[in-house]
Amino acid sequence: MFIHRIRPALWLALAMACVLGPAQPAGAASVAGLYEAEATYEGEREAGFRAALAQVLVRITGRRDVIDRPAVEPLLDSAAAYVQQFRQPAPGVLWAAFDGVALERELARLGLPVWGAERPGTLLWIAVDAGGGQRFVVASGDEVPAESAIRQQVLDAAARRGIPVVFPLMDAEDRAKASFAEVWGGFEGSIRDASARYGVDAVLVGRLSADDLGYGRWTFYGIDEVARWSGDVGASIDRLADRFAARFAVITAGAAREVRLAVSGMETIADYGRVSRFLRNLTAVERVGVERVEQDRIVYLIELRGGADALGEAVRLDGLLRVDKGAGPEYELNYRVAR
Repeated sequence: MFIHRIRPALWLALAMACVLGPAQPAGAASVAGLYEAEATYEGEREAGFRAALAQVLVRITGRRDVIDRPAVEPLLDSAAAYVQQFRQPAPGVLWAAFDGVALERELARLGLPVWGAERPGTLLWIAVDAGGGQRFVVASGDEVPAESAIRQQVLDAAARRGIPVVFPLMDAEDRAKASFAEVWGGFEGSIRDASARYGVDAVLVGRLSADDLGYGRWTFYGIDEVARWSGDVGASIDRLADRFAARFAVITAGAAREVRLAVSGMETIADYGRVSRFLRNLTAVERVGVERVEQDRIVYLIELRGGADALGEAVRLDGLLRVDKGAGPEYELNYRVAR
């Protein structure tokens, strides 16, 4: 039960903060259209619904193999039952929007993970040696046809997995810190320094050569990890999505459990609004209520889906809160507003 024992002087302030709109975390990005897909099909229209739902299930579970699981076959067979809107822009092409709440409920029943709309943002530095003296770093705007083609490959693969990605501007500031030479050479310090202005959660560096512009060497710089691999553009985006999904997709089967989460350093109405909206938007959180206010600390009573690890990962990703190492054992989870 959610109990409110808030000091009278704070009632108005907290009520005002509650009416603010959904939060957009500083680092993470909100992905639109997770439950929508366009698919080609042959035969009956139901085949189009099935193909579109298969795309959606991969995107919202974060698991590429989800549609191959026997337990998911009945869900795919009944794809039309979950459709809220659809249209056919061309013969053999179908766009559909599915009922996200119903799908999440079914995935929970099947013991499969759900990955919410708030996802890590990734900046891509892709250095390309296209041959004939043509060398460049793929930027956010069109420069040369080869650059545009590579950028579109990345964007298509990222949209398929629901991964928010951005490209550098490659303006004077970027070129001064991370020119082609720095990116191609993998100078981590220069790349991280140049990336700071974009406020992303992770950086993916690619190096492609004229021998095969679709295949390259990749380096991933996460919050606290570095990983390297080789592969084509689509496979590399898949690997990126797989890494994130393993950390942030939440298995919601079973009853939610209540935990108390204390946040210190709540000095303003804006602090309360930002923290409360952030907690409500987390996939791992079913419901949020305020239990009490203690000086500059607010104690939230949270119904948590899945384990506390998923909530901890999401908090660390966003950067709004940091672990309060000086807090006592009175509450299960203790954080402080980052300044």
